[in-house]
Amino acid sequence: MNLVEKAEQRSRLRAALFYALATILPLMTILALAGPGESTTRLLLWLLIIGLAALNLSSLPFRWSRCGPVSRLMNDETTKDHRRSSFAAGFWAMILSAATTMVVATFQPLGAAALGRITITAGLTAALIAFATLELRASR
Repeated sequence: MNLVEKAEQRSRLRAALFYALATILPLMTILALAGPGESTTRLLLWLLIIGLAALNLSSLPFRWSRCGPVSRLMNDETTKDHRRSSFAAGFWAMILSAATTMVVATFQPLGAAALGRITITAGLTAALIAFATLELRASR
């Protein structure tokens, strides 16, 4: 397997991981909001997952380390463009989510932690799905 094939395989694996994270994050949020109360362990786990997902969605890991040839192929101009597009999708999802939760909060009281969690989850989930979809489309 040559470098390009390895990069394409890892790119598809990264997209599948992002789809999995985009499924897990809303489920964690639903369970936290539907449950009896917020446990510190669940909150820390959620914070860790969103932090790692956001870090992987950005190009920071490529800037901090000495990238090998496969990593450089995975972080090409097309991927950088996909990142920009996915961040835009996440931004608009956060705006829509914040506006929606404000309307819902007038009828059903929601705490600040719940509002923040919903907004962050919506934005990050949209960004993960957008990036994974664009990457898979580009690999065809």
